[in-house]
Amino acid sequence: MLKPSTPTPNHLRSLKLSLFDQVAPRLYVPVLFHYLPNSEWNSELITERCDKLQKSLAETLTKFYPLAGRFREDELSVHCNDEGVEYVETKVNADLAEFLHQGPKSELLNDLLPTYKPSSPLLLVQVNIFNCGGLVMGINISHILADGFTLGTFVKEWTRISQTGTTEGSLPSFGRLPSLFPSRVLSGTYISPPSDKCPKIVTRRFVFDALAIAKLKERINSNATFTRPTRVVVVMSLIWKVLTGISTAKHGKSRDSHLLFPVNLRGKSNLPSLEHALGNFCLAGIATLEANQSRKELTDFVNMVGSTARDTSVGIAKASVDDITSMFVNFKIPCQKEEMDMYFCTSWCKFPWYEADFGWGKPFWVSDVSKPAELITLIDTKSGDGIEAWIGLKENEMAEFQRDPDILTFCPPQN
Repeated sequence: MLKPSTPTPNHLRSLKLSLFDQVAPRLYVPVLFHYLPNSEWNSELITERCDKLQKSLAETLTKFYPLAGRFREDELSVHCNDEGVEYVETKVNADLAEFLHQGPKSELLNDLLPTYKPSSPLLLVQVNIFNCGGLVMGINISHILADGFTLGTFVKEWTRISQTGTTEGSLPSFGRLPSLFPSRVLSGTYISPPSDKCPKIVTRRFVFDALAIAKLKERINSNATFTRPTRVVVVMSLIWKVLTGISTAKHGKSRDSHLLFPVNLRGKSNLPSLEHALGNFCLAGIATLEANQSRKELTDFVNMVGSTARDTSVGIAKASVDDITSMFVNFKIPCQKEEMDMYFCTSWCKFPWYEADFGWGKPFWVSDVSKPAELITLIDTKSGDGIEAWIGLKENEMAEFQRDPDILTFCPPQN
């Protein structure tokens, strides 16, 4: 159990949740960083690097001190009491390059990730050292305090301290969002994480390289609303299109279909000092396809996803604190009913995951893991111009998804 290297001051010992944290799913966000071995490494050097890793994590926690605290659901607050974060080192009796070359099953990757329980710390780290000297770092962070941006900021600072041994004078604060958007009594329907009580869910990885994405963009009609959509919009739209096709075939008719995805508000609001705010700071966008809409080409899905992302961003640009609060509180997701489909997608693209050098060089691969929920996660490929889609579906739906002509054409599954 690693504690911050410097005790947290008394006046920072309690952190109230923000309105955005309040409704965040009560689950952990995972990521794996894979590092191939260096020919110069030996067991002594690896031990030295691991010691340095622990010390730099303790230093980083002085800036990210809420992560070393404990959450109190009844108070909607974090007691920043320096109890610590869980740090585990494991020995893996395998060769990392061989493990990756074989195309690791997504389920096997979960063994490289620290496991959590309801009573676990808010941050867990597992450092897996392979026989060859290669290393995989698994991180699980509580969604109560962190979205993708916050996790990325934490990793960036930890790697910087690992390399330089020094901390920056000031960093974005966890307290900014709670002060502007305090938690409150809420009613109505809010976003809940995909249920883990579904039938068996399988996760598969699909890689859209730059050429595949370019070919997909060529399919967008010249008279489309979005003639130059982003990589994320194109990939998200294709996946949604394939899933609606599977649903129609399964039920023998079209159904209302909704794609829900978070939109990071940082950099989109004109409010001062929120561009780097830590915590959860996203609004959900919902793209909707009604059952009676006949046009269901890729262009139509791109228009729906692109318009939803754009309208959410435009609405935030001139919004005041009260406006954003109102938008968030009044947001409702469509009532779940049997005659509709709801899909959840999140994008980690454009975060600097591949810059995470803890002393082993930059990662060879940054990956997600298998999750027991129907969820789509998009991550950049190492080259930065492609996208890995980690998709969780029921077994029978995954079989149909993998057989879809568009999927077979643009991104055969990678296990």
